[in-house]
Amino acid sequence: MASAARPHRLAAGIAGAVLAAWGAGTVLLLTAGALPPERAGTVAVLFPPATDGMAALAAVAAADGALVRTTVLPNLVIADGREPGFVGRLRQAGALAAYPPLDIGFPTIGGCTGLPAPR
Repeated sequence: MASAARPHRLAAGIAGAVLAAWGAGTVLLLTAGALPPERAGTVAVLFPPATDGMAALAAVAAADGALVRTTVLPNLVIADGREPGFVGRLRQAGALAAYPPLDIGFPTIGGCTGLPAPR
């Protein structure tokens, strides 16, 4: 019976290493892709996971911005602020980071449909 458990430990170790590498890569890419604090314009704003839609809206308003639209995730909104330093003010209001908004809709997820992104 001891020999049957050994391959399972090896598979679990490989799966754990793959997940750790994926997680580290994701954190690295999200950190590198974040916009600088002096940036203004339309941005995708990421708040902590427990943030609800109303708290995100209040933070955008506190940063002198306007909500453009919500997303499927309540802690991710698209906001617009025209004054320089908008991203920095969002971070001061509780945002984790801001990113360039991606115009991806359900039909274009995966890139296999050949359809243009929805407008």
